[in-house]
Amino acid sequence: MSIETRHLRCFLAVADTLHFGRAAEQLHLAQPAVSRTVRQLEREVGTELLTRSTRSVALTAAGEEYAARARAVLDQVGLAGEAARNIAEGRSGVLRLGVTGAATYGYLPDLARVAAAAIPDVRLHVETEMLTPQQEQALVEDRLDLGVLRSPVGSPDVDHVVLRPERLVVALPESHPLAAGGPDTVVDVADLADEDFVTYADRSGSVVLRAVLAACAEAGFVPRRPHQVTATATAVALVAAGRGVSLLPETASALTLSGVTFRPTTTGQQLDLALAWPAGRRRPVVTRLLEALHEAGLAPRVPQDRPGPRHTPTTTPQEASA
Repeated sequence: MSIETRHLRCFLAVADTLHFGRAAEQLHLAQPAVSRTVRQLEREVGTELLTRSTRSVALTAAGEEYAARARAVLDQVGLAGEAARNIAEGRSGVLRLGVTGAATYGYLPDLARVAAAAIPDVRLHVETEMLTPQQEQALVEDRLDLGVLRSPVGSPDVDHVVLRPERLVVALPESHPLAAGGPDTVVDVADLADEDFVTYADRSGSVVLRAVLAACAEAGFVPRRPHQVTATATAVALVAAGRGVSLLPETASALTLSGVTFRPTTTGQQLDLALAWPAGRRRPVVTRLLEALHEAGLAPRVPQDRPGPRHTPTTTPQEASA
């Protein structure tokens, strides 16, 4: 026989009342069943926990020690059940979050504030500056629960909802002639044709890079790109150092750095910021956060999670975004 929680509860009821009859009433059991269960426990433990006479019941020294430890065990069982329920309801646990470059500065702070208010017992494990292809693969491989990325999303194993469209802005060294004027001064992309550009690397599969190249093509030139990076912060830092200009999503302007000026541009290219999660495997904590973001006006209402098969990716993120 192995010791079960029912053995501990029966024994503690007797230990508290020092009376088998009253213990049986508390447990809504027959007195012989309580006596039998305590005897089974004593046999399993290998010593008497109670002394019995026709008039009284008392704890042995071993019984007093066992009672204290049994209470601790039952307390832990109760806490474990509460913890499991909280996780199942999305009220606690860990949320593994990936965030694309510019959204690290322009959306993550709002998301973190909403999460702190709505689900304060949930711990955020955040990986920033993740490009969309990297996030898609991490979601499919169950390394992320939620991603803040750029659509379009190519994987059938990833569901998403668009948050908002974003225009491209230009990051300029503050001494640049085009940085003159107020913050609403619009820069014509064609006026950047002779500039060195800081862009995401070709190998990154960046959605932003595709939009930048399309914006330059619209303006009639192919950008000169001597400096290629994998992180938005690095791009802005190089602009601050005077190494070139950079076209970035408008949320990047939340990244304030001395020596850099952001200006709107004439391009019609837009990038959709989106929230994404594994299709058919949305964790309760993700559902709860999505609801809280909707209530805060930071996301549209998200439909019920759709059931769907889990596919194993057969391409790398770079191949998938080609």
